[in-house]
Amino acid sequence: MAQVSEFSHKRPRKLWWLVGFVLFALFAVLQMPAAWLLEKYAPDTPYVQHVSGNVWQGAAIWQLPMSSSSLTGMAEWSLQPWQLLIGKLGADVNIHSAQTRLNGQVKLGLNSWQVDNMSGKIAPETLASVVNWQLPNTPIQVNNVSLTRQSDKNDASSSDPAKDAGGFSAADGQFTWVGGEVGYPSGGKVFYITMPALRAELSTEQKSNRDLLHINLLNNQDKRLGDLYLDSDNMLDVSLTQRLLENMPEYKGQAPQDTPVVSVRQPLLAGLGAN
Repeated sequence: MAQVSEFSHKRPRKLWWLVGFVLFALFAVLQMPAAWLLEKYAPDTPYVQHVSGNVWQGAAIWQLPMSSSSLTGMAEWSLQPWQLLIGKLGADVNIHSAQTRLNGQVKLGLNSWQVDNMSGKIAPETLASVVNWQLPNTPIQVNNVSLTRQSDKNDASSSDPAKDAGGFSAADGQFTWVGGEVGYPSGGKVFYITMPALRAELSTEQKSNRDLLHINLLNNQDKRLGDLYLDSDNMLDVSLTQRLLENMPEYKGQAPQDTPVVSVRQPLLAGLGAN
């Protein structure tokens, strides 16, 4: 009996040593310089200009080359260590670019990434870096946007590759914009449309066994203005209704207001890197 009692007292000591070692290793990793990790595991990343801080808390200056100019900003993060208990790397993030301000949570899993409760505003000068349009001096408000996207499974043995293509499994939140006059170039000419105040509601939709991000465009009277669909290949399908096109002085089409009259399919951020 004495031997059993002595053994039972030793086991918890070994367990606590193991717990202490795991915690020490975890905090040692969290204190590693972020710049060193980036240089070691992603040395050729073209979009990150400077990194400071450590894994636990830090900041990075980023730059995206667009078709007309470069979009530059800063991202700050503060790790959420409890996310490691469920197998995810999560952090509170703040994104700044000129007058653009966004804050929320980002989570990375083995086969997915997730954005939670992202709020703030996207400034008109940021939009002008993405599209070569004449835009009103009004920001887009981002209201509690949440997205979950699954990565491609790349399972060669699958009988239905479309099911393994990944996609958006969850989406919520909305964008709001007070609108204004927009001028966009096409065929050597600038076309103008007076955009009404609108709301873009996020959800998911399945088409042809693919999980798509659906952005539903509505006016202040909850009338349909159009739909945007984004698939796992970053292809954007745009559908605009007669109701929206009636705000364009040069448009002479006749159709019921809910009828889609413009349909375009193009890559998302088609101008990225096209300097």
